[in-house]
Amino acid sequence: MSKEKMKLGRIALNNNLILAPMQNISTAPYRRFCRKVSDNVGLVIVPMLYTKRLEQNPSSVELELYMIEEERPIGVQLIGSSIDALKKAIEFLESYEFDLIDLNAGCPSKRAIKAKEGGYLMNDLETLRQLIQTALKFSSRPVSLKVRTGFEKPVEIDEFISLIDNLGLEFITIHGRTVKDRFNDAKIDLDTIRKIKKNLSIPVIGNGDLVDHDSAKYFLEHTNVDGLMIGRGSIGNPEIFNQIDKFLKNDTEISIENDIIKWQNHIKLYEECIDDFLDENNPIKYQKELFKFTELYRNSIWLTKNIKDSTSIRRRISKAKNLNQLKCIFKEVIQFYNS
Repeated sequence: MSKEKMKLGRIALNNNLILAPMQNISTAPYRRFCRKVSDNVGLVIVPMLYTKRLEQNPSSVELELYMIEEERPIGVQLIGSSIDALKKAIEFLESYEFDLIDLNAGCPSKRAIKAKEGGYLMNDLETLRQLIQTALKFSSRPVSLKVRTGFEKPVEIDEFISLIDNLGLEFITIHGRTVKDRFNDAKIDLDTIRKIKKNLSIPVIGNGDLVDHDSAKYFLEHTNVDGLMIGRGSIGNPEIFNQIDKFLKNDTEISIENDIIKWQNHIKLYEECIDDFLDENNPIKYQKELFKFTELYRNSIWLTKNIKDSTSIRRRISKAKNLNQLKCIFKEVIQFYNS
């Protein structure tokens, strides 16, 4: 990969690595933290916002969109099946400064399938086409698409290509499992991704089972995709973007070892990211401490990944009921390991 800025359509990025929009995980503090630890995150995306929610109660997404202009390049992912709701959602978003609208046609949740949105659209390609065309018509920003390899089985390649090619999308991201596969242990389908990539005229981003530099290299070699979207592989390992970037550019391996000192430094940095986000103008008025506790609690558990005796640390953390208790436990863990 070149050291120069790469282009995904009209969007200039430092590299071709993207942090996935994971619901209730890749929050603003999480995205900021990953970029602090790994300076090699090309693009981040706000997790899916429901177009119906934006249509009916736009003020309810103030927190999700707060200060997104500070995170550029950044995209906003939308999920829904109503054309009118999508129009209104895009109209509302016009007042914010960001770089991309990403349409979700891959979410496998029961809620999405029941509402005939997200991954359901892989089973309703005509509605998907209409949604794409609507977004392209009414958005002043580039539009991308997130999909899976199919609904119950891989898509018919020719039909899928004819659906989305030449519409005007900037790029498409493909998770290498069907909607019905959800996140289970089904083997990732690189063959379908490779075939779509070979026949599409727009950039293709690959997603799924990217957990280290070896899996990233294997994915690229077997699909020839233009970039990688990393999701669960970043949980507990925010350095993964640097690890992959350095390996692909220079064949340099960065250690993925973890210890209590690194854990402590990561917790401190994550808390700083939360505090920066929760400034005096943040729309959270009375629940800032709860927000901070929730963010620190789950990430302090995830960040114990690969630490010796991590089970005992997680067990201690799990007993915390509030922010004060959590911070006391942090001190106890550090003192225990330094004694």
